[in-house]
Amino acid sequence: MFETPRLILQASYRAHAAALFEEYTGREDAARYLQRRAHTSQFQTETFIDAWGEINWLNSSRFVWTILHRADKKPIGMFLMFIEGSSAEIHYGLGPSYWGQGLATETGIAVMDWVTDQSGLALISTSCATAHVTSLRVLEKIGLHRTQLLSSQLPLASTGTKVDAWLYSWKRS
Repeated sequence: MFETPRLILQASYRAHAAALFEEYTGREDAARYLQRRAHTSQFQTETFIDAWGEINWLNSSRFVWTILHRADKKPIGMFLMFIEGSSAEIHYGLGPSYWGQGLATETGIAVMDWVTDQSGLALISTSCATAHVTSLRVLEKIGLHRTQLLSSQLPLASTGTKVDAWLYSWKRS
């Protein structure tokens, strides 16, 4: 678990599914730049959490944290980490009601502090649609660097198209 001044990141539990579906996973606007479509039911969010949430943390190299708003403990988003050897791919998202408040940056900094201070991970990477300027800025604020343009390689489920994306990475020195 990670705690920041405004957030708590903890292993995702099925009990988070209803709020996450309402605030984040079931929202078309929140899925605009994602490789998955908005979930059509709470059950779909529960299935996602069952696969990568707390119940499987010891059996998987894929993890999902629920981002909780500290003041009311409400689930407002998710942070995913897919580990392979000494590398990890990260993804994150927040419900639209929480956009524009610096919460994605706060979340990312907490995770990257853990990566740099406590983990043995040597490489963190992710890709982000070039049009998703807000997320590009978040990635840079949390310490990742733009390394390569991926032309028409990021499939967006919301449109059924492949768009340009920037590959971002952080390497342990």
